[in-house]
Amino acid sequence: MTTFKSRPARVAALVARMALGAFFITSAVLKFLSIDEFEVYIFSYNVLSLRASMLAARLVIAAEVLVGMGLIANIWKRFVDICALLMLVGFTVFLCFSTLSGHSENCQCMGAMIEISPVQSILKNAVLLLLLVFAMGSRPWNWHPRWYLWLPAILAPIVAVFVVSAPDNWLFGPAEEVYNKEVFEEAMAPEGDLAGTGVDRGRHVVAFLTPGCAYCRMADEKLTHIRQRNDLDSTAFIYLIPARDGLAVRPSLDSTTFQHPAFQLPSRTFALITYGQRPMVFLMEDGKVKASYHYRNIDESQITAFLLNK
Repeated sequence: MTTFKSRPARVAALVARMALGAFFITSAVLKFLSIDEFEVYIFSYNVLSLRASMLAARLVIAAEVLVGMGLIANIWKRFVDICALLMLVGFTVFLCFSTLSGHSENCQCMGAMIEISPVQSILKNAVLLLLLVFAMGSRPWNWHPRWYLWLPAILAPIVAVFVVSAPDNWLFGPAEEVYNKEVFEEAMAPEGDLAGTGVDRGRHVVAFLTPGCAYCRMADEKLTHIRQRNDLDSTAFIYLIPARDGLAVRPSLDSTTFQHPAFQLPSRTFALITYGQRPMVFLMEDGKVKASYHYRNIDESQITAFLLNK
């Protein structure tokens, strides 16, 4: 693209370029601040595995930071311009697919802090694309940094994203069974609080969740997408939530809180079993705990193999 010749046009294009760079970096930072939600959002499309979604979320953030830095620095202009153009076009195509698929929730383009629907984000990207086309008319700086200057600048955002918030599967392995086994077994007895839930028969994913808990909600979303992606039996997922009035276990009256059937468990029993920790997820076979998870270490492959008896 031909660069502008008049000084006002060159200055305007340069300002537009720096504004675009700042926007890319801001978008990346907002995604990073709510990276758990961003991971689950990517995973919700049932295309990538849970582990791949964690990796993809961080690569997108690192790419946005690098493109933003390139736009602001105004060096390697042609390469950076092509990368920015491809990213905006790619995001827009994805958002169009999301809209046609019926998704209307927050697209996570600006993280969880600023909610934007896919349609709104498509309009945003259209404005950014116009601004980018205009910014392409700016002149690059007459500066060619040596490799020992630009290489650390490129590696820093990538390392930061993967070190400051490393993927959960890098840090968290199988959890220790930090629950009250004695109280849990008493609750599963014929006269116990869990009688009638079915957790003592067959193979189940049993989740102790609390309505209003953000990580419980995301654990529910992870489990739901694991079930959908691997075509698992929905009846194998049993949720237990604390009852406010302390009455005996019964189906929850609120079916909108989580995406699987939930039983209300007396709050005292809930607290004694979990030691107050939540979310807590168990793989159970005939009333015996085979594996336990918290939000961070939910393992898609292990849950799938367990329920499919592999």
